[in-house]
Amino acid sequence: MVTKETLLKLFRKEFATTLKVMQAFPEDKLDFTPHERSQTAKKILSTFVFEMFLTESYVFGEKLDRSVFQNYNPKDLHTLIEDFNNQTSIVINKLSDLSDNEIKKTIEFAGAKFIADEFMLMMLFDHIHHRGQMSVYIRLAGGKVPSVYGPSADDPTTNF
Repeated sequence: MVTKETLLKLFRKEFATTLKVMQAFPEDKLDFTPHERSQTAKKILSTFVFEMFLTESYVFGEKLDRSVFQNYNPKDLHTLIEDFNNQTSIVINKLSDLSDNEIKKTIEFAGAKFIADEFMLMMLFDHIHHRGQMSVYIRLAGGKVPSVYGPSADDPTTNF
């Protein structure tokens, strides 16, 4: 089991890093895709928001209107970043208020059962996976890749 404090620490750190990656993406390249079978940058960036929606819905029991995110089509990068900030704040605040018993509850998702803390870790790992995709997209779209877990060719700072 992962403690609530550990999850909060991970979420805050990883979401701040994702925000840097989102901000580094060239605003005029949201339709960029490196291959015909790859998703557009906008779709991957939208995944960050959608994963927060899923976390809020499944872990915190919110009865959210799925069509809001099934039809999610932000007009620009600024809106994506704003929505990401809003959704991550909601998740972090609700996680802060979650009891020890609630973090151990069973969640059914996509035909599988998870303990709430494991579900949140799975969502975080998927989030990190998509962030890695975005760092490649940034480079291919002509942007500068920020430091994620260490320096990049464009950003010599470390992020530990």
